[in-house]
Amino acid sequence: MPAYVKQTRSTDILPKGWQKNEKKRPLSCDIIYDQNIVITLKDGTKIYCDVLRPHGVREKIPALVGMSPYGKGGHGFDIYGNCPYRIGIPESKLSGLEKFEFLDPAEWAPRGYAIVNVDLRGTWESDGNLYIEGSQQGRDGYEIVEFIAALDWCNGSIGMAGNSWLATSQWSTAFEQPPSLKAIAPWEGFTDMYREIACRGGIPNLPFLNFIMNKTIRGRRGREDIVKALQTSPLYSPYWEDKNLSTANIKIPMYVAASYSSAIHGFGTVKGYRHAASQKKWLRIHSTQEWYDLYHPDNTDELQKFFDRYLNGVNNDWEKTVPVRVSVLTFHKKALDNRPFSEYPPKNTQYKKLFLSESSLVTAPVDKISSVSYQADDLRAVSADFKLVFDETTTLIGFSKARLWVSCADTDDMDIYLSIRKADKNGKVLEHINLPWEELPDDVKSTEDVPNANYLGATGVLRLSHRAQDPQRSSDIIPFHPHDKEEKVPPGTVVSIEIGFWPLGIQFEAGESLILRAQGSLDQCIEFPDHTKSKPDNLNKGKHTIHFGGKYESSLIIPIVPLN
Repeated sequence: MPAYVKQTRSTDILPKGWQKNEKKRPLSCDIIYDQNIVITLKDGTKIYCDVLRPHGVREKIPALVGMSPYGKGGHGFDIYGNCPYRIGIPESKLSGLEKFEFLDPAEWAPRGYAIVNVDLRGTWESDGNLYIEGSQQGRDGYEIVEFIAALDWCNGSIGMAGNSWLATSQWSTAFEQPPSLKAIAPWEGFTDMYREIACRGGIPNLPFLNFIMNKTIRGRRGREDIVKALQTSPLYSPYWEDKNLSTANIKIPMYVAASYSSAIHGFGTVKGYRHAASQKKWLRIHSTQEWYDLYHPDNTDELQKFFDRYLNGVNNDWEKTVPVRVSVLTFHKKALDNRPFSEYPPKNTQYKKLFLSESSLVTAPVDKISSVSYQADDLRAVSADFKLVFDETTTLIGFSKARLWVSCADTDDMDIYLSIRKADKNGKVLEHINLPWEELPDDVKSTEDVPNANYLGATGVLRLSHRAQDPQRSSDIIPFHPHDKEEKVPPGTVVSIEIGFWPLGIQFEAGESLILRAQGSLDQCIEFPDHTKSKPDNLNKGKHTIHFGGKYESSLIIPIVPLN
């Protein structure tokens, strides 16, 4: 993180051609730069924001608001430079005025929009204590939106955009229904802090929470200690319920984007879209890394078209946009991007049940009882793999579910990590590069040349003692686990468990294979390897055993979607 620079209240004109430094993008128009505007909330809390808008514009313009703890003025958190190949975002692409994971004023001021960078309550110079997501963020967002809408240069129409924390702040603010908030674009935004980030599957994710708390956030006031909260309250409770963001009453237009590559966003983004009450909502699931997608010119143009329609009232046929577009990964060829559907999962999904057998997946139940074990407490251990070879081109889109019979002779609980992988016709297990080949250096010849920027496959995670389900909230394909109690299992006892997978989109050609993989740690690339411990924090001990055949009907349900 760059050195802290204290901002003061000022208004400057940044002239066309201005650059933060010689590596940054120059401005293509004059920009009015209002720093450290004070927003005084009803409870007396002072929130600080920067506004960057085009200079010399007579008509009133809409504003796009970004709320996060990541700083403003170009001096906050920024990790692009720590990622392989800067995730396809050369330094010259951005001006340095952008908030992390938000829109660049150098791009949007010439398009006739004001960019508002807000430091959340308790971050940087803003008053109050920082709450890690939750309802307080939404209540603050309501007041911030209405304050900006009333400024003399604003046309009264506010939109919100941005990724990750900036996306969740959109969910929580839109839930409060501020009148001036006309449209949102939550790209890559989780909805349930407990189930999707802090304790997915009932397994605490302390390394990631420590990273967020200690490496990305600054402030002069107190802040909620979510790490301690998870350690003292590992089961779901009213504390975590406040961080479960409902989209059921959000009625304004929304343009939602998700990817497969994120380890924390995929499920919640899709869930937020599916549960929203809005009759004007669009979902795009893309094939690249989220930050690359955020700043891609085609996506910027499309996002402007969306905001032009609902913030400026432009009749531009945005409503003719297909409601759902899904990218399907091939892993070794160009992705099949923007496949059109009317809903998600696609209406024509055909769910197929596969049964576990000796190292394979078969289409009929198996009579013979057998089992496979894997060492669950060693990252170097060989996983338990079950393979299905396709005899024709087959496309999977949507949600999958495994039902396994499992046991562990060494302890009374198990952290089970599943993944759906793809192998080529020669049996090589493949990875998908989260950047287009044309964005990579010339010396990159294969996926093995790209470190920590690949997607391996859909994952499903669950702690055995959290296997209980709420039948009212579960579906045939998506189990819902309350996580409000532990049900330990005597060592050696065989029990049934259902594990849902996050969304996937993969195409298999004839001769290629699907592999259901089970192991004692998450099967995926680590997004922040320098900030993650070498071994996962879980309770696994000894060997896990998967039982199948006869009365132990272990199975995997996959979503097959015919493509034209």
